[in-house]
Amino acid sequence: MTWWIYPLCAYILVCAIATGAFYVNEKRVWACIFKLAASVGFMLIGILSAFSNPDDLRYSAIVLSGLVFCTAGDVMLMLKELFEEKFAIRFMLGGVLFFGAAQVLFSSAMIADVGKFNFWLLPFLLIVPLGILLFHRMHVVTLDRYGVVMIIYGALISMSFLSALNGFITLRSDFYIAMLFALAFFMISDSALLYTYYGSDINLKRMLNYVVMVFYYIAMILISFSVTLKA
Repeated sequence: MTWWIYPLCAYILVCAIATGAFYVNEKRVWACIFKLAASVGFMLIGILSAFSNPDDLRYSAIVLSGLVFCTAGDVMLMLKELFEEKFAIRFMLGGVLFFGAAQVLFSSAMIADVGKFNFWLLPFLLIVPLGILLFHRMHVVTLDRYGVVMIIYGALISMSFLSALNGFITLRSDFYIAMLFALAFFMISDSALLYTYYGSDINLKRMLNYVVMVFYYIAMILISFSVTLKA
């Protein structure tokens, strides 16, 4: 493993924990600053990983594009925290759109790498969307008129996870085990984020900010470093 991954991982995790702490203490400006700093960190990992594995330019280019969309999504969600309600909704939808595009790119990168997709996996695409609807019916979360956007995003992140599972089933590669963990952490982070937006327990919502940040950035470290892991 190349030496630069260690300081960058430490830097990203410190920023992630700091971001969660500032959100818990409702210091949104500082939270956004540290969140942006962490996003710069995983972009650096992605770029350095691409240079360390120049033999697979297609995978590198697709994953780096996905990381750019994730960073754009982060910026949109940061702006949501800083603006009034009317604009906050627009920024939230923009963030979901960018993250959805990133999931499509991650899925495309893995499917293109494997060269095939096991279509019997497709019914599992519904697990996350049905889970969101179940939580809504159980009043764990209360979706608004934009809830359908969250359900569609749930299907997209499910597709990313299934693409990693497809890669592992087909190639039996350790690389795809790492990607399965990355996408699982991504789903845990997004599930916690969904509760912070639509849940009712204020104290739980505040504490879940740690879960959102730490699991998200661990996922992003694994995805951004995947170009080197794949070598």
